[in-house]
Amino acid sequence: MNVVQARIARLRSRPERGASAIELAMYTPIMFLIIFIIVQFSLTWHGNQIAAAAAREAARTARIGGGTPAALAAAETRGREYADAVGNGHLVITSIEAIQVGDNVRVTVRGRSTEIINNLAPEVSQTIEGPIEQFVPDL
Repeated sequence: MNVVQARIARLRSRPERGASAIELAMYTPIMFLIIFIIVQFSLTWHGNQIAAAAAREAARTARIGGGTPAALAAAETRGREYADAVGNGHLVITSIEAIQVGDNVRVTVRGRSTEIINNLAPEVSQTIEGPIEQFVPDL
């Protein structure tokens, strides 16, 4: 066996002590980043569901009220109260808009969900539209 072959054999038989620590140091930040992204996505999805529930409740209130300006104002108030009660602080509402569009009522709820890192989560927005409830007597 010549000198080169002996050196190659010695390098191949060298133990890999410490390699796991280096791999852990390299992959841990990537793993934490992936975990943060998954948790932030889940919080944003949850905030979106709260916004949808608040928009449905506000639209229901506006539809039953006949779409009058007082009913639209009550719908905005009810949507905010419902989001606070159901969301338990996981959605900070920036605006609730209830408008009448022809024979329908449209309610849009916008807000920001809980954030792990500030200004990382996108704004959530949900719009619900439905017909105004009107009493029609039997003929």
